Amino acid sequence: MIAVGALAACTSAPPGGAPGSERPCLDPDRQPAPGDVVCFSGELNEPLEIDTGGTPDAPVTYRGNGTVVPGIQVRADNVIVDGFVSRGASSTGIWVQGENITVQNNEITQVRFVGEDLDAMRFFGDGTKILNNRVYDLEGTTDIGDSHIDCIQTFATSGPGSSDVLIQGNRCEGIRAQCLMAEGPDVEDGSGEGVSENWVFDGNYCDSHAEAQSVSVQDVQNVTISNNDMVGEGNKAFALGQGSTGVVVKDNRIGQGYGREVGFDDDTVEEGYQGPPAEE
Repeated sequence: MIAVGALAACTSAPPGGAPGSERPCLDPDRQPAPGDVVCFSGELNEPLEIDTGGTPDAPVTYRGNGTVVPGIQVRADNVIVDGFVSRGASSTGIWVQGENITVQNNEITQVRFVGEDLDAMRFFGDGTKILNNRVYDLEGTTDIGDSHIDCIQTFATSGPGSSDVLIQGNRCEGIRAQCLMAEGPDVEDGSGEGVSENWVFDGNYCDSHAEAQSVSVQDVQNVTISNNDMVGEGNKAFALGQGSTGVVVKDNRIGQGYGREVGFDDDTVEEGYQGPPAEE
């Protein structure tokens, strides 16, 4: 099911793809099958709600072609969300839950505070990929309450952790709090279900301004943090917390606004750590 007030449009293959390399575009009011591409254009009056996916080898692609939408929510497996402009969403610009979901080439701006934390992107599920998205002018309301305003966030309080995650090539501009806030299932108040492990956080642009850190990783194992441009400010660029073992930090460019590159918030993170010297 796709809940839309949509203007339909069909395009050829995606940027970089050869014409004819995909199935023809479907209008948004048609039910997609695995491997289908659903195409949009214009502007949607209501959030886009996606609950139909494909298979691991044949995901369903929802292609925005620059369509403006007041928020996107995905509750399905094997989905690609590509090329939308999320503007004016409530709480979260793009919210996804499921396995093998890719969020790529989107813009997120002007998210409205409605009494909950305000984030650009929030994800839950194994195999998530967040690729080449741009976040700018994130705060869509003057009143933000006591919200933590992050670019990308995940946690595991009512469900399992998220593993095999790739966050790459995203541009987070002018973020009041953190570029990435990640908590696994065994933190305080966590669900205790599953694990969060095998992550790559690579090649991102982080202009974020939390006082403590720009990236916080807690109870996520085997994370590689590499090639990121950290241009914001804070006590440290990367904070590694409880149970985040096997972390590799390398080849990042750290701006002058940071006191240091890495900080340990818990002595458990020393296990398997590779990277610049860290302080507790």
